[in-house]
Amino acid sequence: MTDSLLPRPAVEGSIRCDVAIVGGGYTGLWTAYALKQIDPSLDVVICESDISGAGASGRNGGWCMGELSGVRSLLHDPRHGEAARRLQNDLFAAVDEIGAIISKEGIDCEFKKGGALKLARLPAHLPRLREEVRSLHQAGFGEDSYRFLSAEESAQRMRSVPFAGALYSANVAALNPARLVRGLARVVERQGVRLHEQSPVRRIHSKQLETDRGEIHADHVVLATEGLTANLNRRRRRLIPLHSMMIATEPLSDSMWDSIGLAERETFGDWRRVTVYGQRTADGRVAFGGRGIYAYGSKARTRFESGEPIFDRVRGAMLSLIPQLESAEITHRWGGPLGVPRDGRTRVGRSSASGLFFGGGYVGEGVMGAYWIGSTLADLILEKRTHRTEADWLREDFPLWEPEPFRWMGVTAVRHLAEHLDRSEERGRFPSAWLSRLCARFLP
Repeated sequence: MTDSLLPRPAVEGSIRCDVAIVGGGYTGLWTAYALKQIDPSLDVVICESDISGAGASGRNGGWCMGELSGVRSLLHDPRHGEAARRLQNDLFAAVDEIGAIISKEGIDCEFKKGGALKLARLPAHLPRLREEVRSLHQAGFGEDSYRFLSAEESAQRMRSVPFAGALYSANVAALNPARLVRGLARVVERQGVRLHEQSPVRRIHSKQLETDRGEIHADHVVLATEGLTANLNRRRRRLIPLHSMMIATEPLSDSMWDSIGLAERETFGDWRRVTVYGQRTADGRVAFGGRGIYAYGSKARTRFESGEPIFDRVRGAMLSLIPQLESAEITHRWGGPLGVPRDGRTRVGRSSASGLFFGGGYVGEGVMGAYWIGSTLADLILEKRTHRTEADWLREDFPLWEPEPFRWMGVTAVRHLAEHLDRSEERGRFPSAWLSRLCARFLP
């Protein structure tokens, strides 16, 4: 695939449209796609501050997973459990829907539905693995969705080190995230969507956007800014940016892959609390990432120097799962911000205060989540009652994060606790149950 990264034209002068979308990543593009699928006559304009995919949409680990942040915590809720289970099944189906759209629209993004492995690498991981499988089965999901793998079954899929077991999630696909977002941008342009890049929005009103060189007047305005939401003064405390930090190895030999596994391009991670994630890419590399730190004042970054220490930590985490990569060259290093709500729950709706539509808060699950949220936003904008709009418990706006310095203090303290518990388990210890519960309560 050849794809020019030259920016599309910026907003110039005064523009009139039906729907204006702030943000040219997954959420904005999927919203535009869904709107045009429902009503091709709609005039839709997307306003992107950089180029499409410059944020988290082009810089993530490429897991297209049938999950939405916060849904699992509601599966056993007396009020919302039944609706949450229906939604979870919709999310499973959404992975296949994305695959079908990718095929239909000719987007070359290396989509492969091989499932995901959450591996029990340490003795302390196994009880959490068993409890998670029990909880999911108790909620009504069968082994066709979530399955416990024994040590022997795990080794059939990934054998880089001896694993005690794994949770296999069937409804997960690996893909190239940058190819998806760039391809989707071309698709919506073919549909007639106007995509303006290098057009940071300076002021937002309920039906008007102002940029450096122009303005957009619209019947409806959608905020699709995710990890960069803190750059908008009116939304600064709704989502905070945590950074996904990624590395990729050189292409590996066939014999190396024989020693590792992942023949179906299963995505993989383990049960440590500071999340890590990897995949076997279509060209035979390992792409591997970890959850980065929070910067004081919700400062979000999309560009990093290759020598920054965080990349050594990501490489160390990768080697704990695949020690065979000790001598493999790291050819790529990158990172980007993901959006995290105060309560860790994805939301979609319309602000009663401003009249603006919003959606996001994926906590790293936005490759599929943005498709579902974008489709829901289209339904809400066009006032269509669908199975997606039934989940009214997702309609409330994001709760506010604390002001600084308390926000930084809280997020940093929880991360340090998670790292402390992970180190204890690396030493063969089983941390106290109450500390583990405390960490789970606050860790995004």
